[in-house]
Amino acid sequence: MSLRDVARAISVLGPAVLVSVELFDPASIVTSTASGSAFGFTILWAAFYSGLLLIVIQEAGARLGVITGKTLAENIYQRYGRRSSFLFFAASLFLDFGTMTAEVMGLSLAISFLSGVPYPAAVLVSALITAVLASFFSYHLLERIIMFLVLAIFLAYGYFLFALNIPIGTIVFHSVVPSLDPRSFFSAEAIIGATIMPTYIILHSGLVCEKGWIHDHHKPIDKLMGEETEHVACERIDSVFSLFMGTILNIMIIASAAVLIAGRSVNSFLDIAYPFFDRLGTPGLVLFAVTFIFAGIAAVITLGLGSVYNTLGFLGFDERLAKRRFKLVFILWLAIAAAASFLPNPIQIIVLTQYLNAALLPFILAPLLLLTMDAKLMGSYRLGKGMIIIISLTILLTAFLFLGSLGSLLGILH
Repeated sequence: MSLRDVARAISVLGPAVLVSVELFDPASIVTSTASGSAFGFTILWAAFYSGLLLIVIQEAGARLGVITGKTLAENIYQRYGRRSSFLFFAASLFLDFGTMTAEVMGLSLAISFLSGVPYPAAVLVSALITAVLASFFSYHLLERIIMFLVLAIFLAYGYFLFALNIPIGTIVFHSVVPSLDPRSFFSAEAIIGATIMPTYIILHSGLVCEKGWIHDHHKPIDKLMGEETEHVACERIDSVFSLFMGTILNIMIIASAAVLIAGRSVNSFLDIAYPFFDRLGTPGLVLFAVTFIFAGIAAVITLGLGSVYNTLGFLGFDERLAKRRFKLVFILWLAIAAAASFLPNPIQIIVLTQYLNAALLPFILAPLLLLTMDAKLMGSYRLGKGMIIIISLTILLTAFLFLGSLGSLLGILH
């Protein structure tokens, strides 16, 4: 394979790599670690099957963006009107606020731990780094930076898996064979929420537009040809490969926690970090902290972009990353999240926000399903029966786990 072939293969990747950050952002690492420490390998099924569902759901969202040239939020506004869209905006506002705060908390905790600076100073550093990257870098350069961070995170956890001598057969078995212990339903719901985040579905539909994978809207939808059909093919390859690799990484995170922190509670960043020192020494501890920081930078940027797509799209604005209004709203979201990151009990807040992501997921999946089933809107690229069934089952699964985990949620809130 020539260098040109390698470059062409890499060029197909991009939007879904950024979206895959939802699988191993600080909030997801904390959630997966807490779940792995509490239930060991038996919770791996939640990560594996939610990852497979994620591929289907995100591919549908990205396909909607390619075909319509609009984000899911913009399509909801256009199809269902201002009043209905405002209800989605109100729900996403609350959810994005909580999740964005959780990501800033996670990044700041890691920076404070590694550098020794006070937590307030770490929050300021977190906000400055991500604000500069999102405000002064083009989408294509930002994409390359985050792709590098994602690759580094994957290699780091691959090393942890090897160094801890975790049996691959055990991982595969518990990933495929579900455990139906009702006590694990809250953790399973949180893992699903950390895996399939409503904001990232909308983000994916926006990033394919930033990438330029959109068709000429002066042509009828069934007249796509040449480069335009290639855009759909690129989006599918990117979605399947990037998100499957992200699912594997999420499984590695839970498996590492099952070995390192088994049976111990996770109430602070130190509870997550120091087991790496116990087993792998100072190099292992530093590598984990740096990895966590990389995940935090990628997460704050991508979740921030998704929050802006939500805010502007649901309010009827058609804006992209290069526009000034888009950057200003990003800075506003970042400032609010940074201010809220001083709330107490950050670890509990992080896990709870992921749980709420799953609880609110059906309210985003329902319009996504209706829009992508529409032959008039999507033409021959509308969803097939298999994908319709999978997305419908996801809605039912999250509702089932939510009802089954209400007892655990009430106990936590109490």
